[in-house]
Amino acid sequence: MLLGIRIRNYTLFLDDRAGALLEDFLTGTVNNAQAVPAGISQAIPLSNLNALIGRNQSGKSSFFDCLSFISDSLSKGCAEASVVRDRPGFSRLLSTGADHMEFELLFLMSNGHNPTLPNEYYIAYQFALVPDANGKPSYQSEKVIYSTRPEKADHIVVLDMTDAKGKVMFNDILIDASLSDPRHSALRSYGNITQCAILNALHREITRWYFCRFSNPKGRNGGKQQIAPGGHKHLNSDGSNVNNVLEFLKSDDPRHYHRLMERITERIPTVGKVKDKLPDDFRDSPNRLFLYLLLLNDPVPRPMICVETPDLELYHDMVDVLSGEFRDYTIRHPYSQIIFSTHNPYILESVSPKEVWIFKRSDEDDADSTDIRCAGSDPIVSEMYDQGVGMGAIWYSGHFDD
Repeated sequence: MLLGIRIRNYTLFLDDRAGALLEDFLTGTVNNAQAVPAGISQAIPLSNLNALIGRNQSGKSSFFDCLSFISDSLSKGCAEASVVRDRPGFSRLLSTGADHMEFELLFLMSNGHNPTLPNEYYIAYQFALVPDANGKPSYQSEKVIYSTRPEKADHIVVLDMTDAKGKVMFNDILIDASLSDPRHSALRSYGNITQCAILNALHREITRWYFCRFSNPKGRNGGKQQIAPGGHKHLNSDGSNVNNVLEFLKSDDPRHYHRLMERITERIPTVGKVKDKLPDDFRDSPNRLFLYLLLLNDPVPRPMICVETPDLELYHDMVDVLSGEFRDYTIRHPYSQIIFSTHNPYILESVSPKEVWIFKRSDEDDADSTDIRCAGSDPIVSEMYDQGVGMGAIWYSGHFDD
């Protein structure tokens, strides 16, 4: 689960952060309300469920794209990641006047049934990208730090690379390492080796992030995804392979399939009438809700699900069902998380202040950047919530608009 991220020089994110990083644990500012009177901002980690709010063009979609870029860079290489999904190339992704791009992430991990790892541990991942003379990016540096007690200074460096050379931990021994192609991540290379257990777990975590695009019938590249015939284990990003997934579930485990359809039927009664012959178009309400429920009941849960405006075109009772299912997913899978954006105050009634992140475009003298802050850092908002005022009502009353 992602606890925090710092972004430097990615489009409008000049130096912005959401959540808590390793340095925050070391300085004792994580969830420390006593730091506020002393003039120190408390660091609030990202939660299992996170709602992003803010006006149009405030950076919410760019934040999702940044997470997607990180995942794509790991799986495809940073050069290819700069141009897929309609991205304009690294030179245009790089903030104006910047000569490099940096990311820092902190994760809370479970052992994933790996007996060589503890039940719970933390991983910090830092990397920087630089362009060459032709504007194509490569990895300038990468560092992975492992810890079971992030508040203590006894962290273990398991990967440390600069200009494609450095050290990597292999079977608990730090050895020399080098890469022939700096356009690809060292984490990708060594994360596929089971003897590098920590890197293997981190690689699997980031590359399995899911970016949901059910509300876009053609996908971000302007065309429908190509669907391979036969059964599919998991939904693709736009849900266009839903019939293939249902085919797989029905043939792989008929009893699970029928239990799943019964559960979804209970949540959306109209689905029971069409479950044997489902319509081709699953993006019209309430069929889009069917896709969300199918995704949230995948037998192999995703570590992160990112959704832009999941409540789009859903009737209010459907929004209530969806918000409840989001919460249920994070309870059933405590090391997974959902991050969603919304313009609907109604859906915020089911979340707390520490689960709401406010995006705001900076002042006019720096209009090409954005600010991110947690609603839980505002004592007034927290007090109103404790007194029984819902987050949707607090938002609607203008407390998040400066």
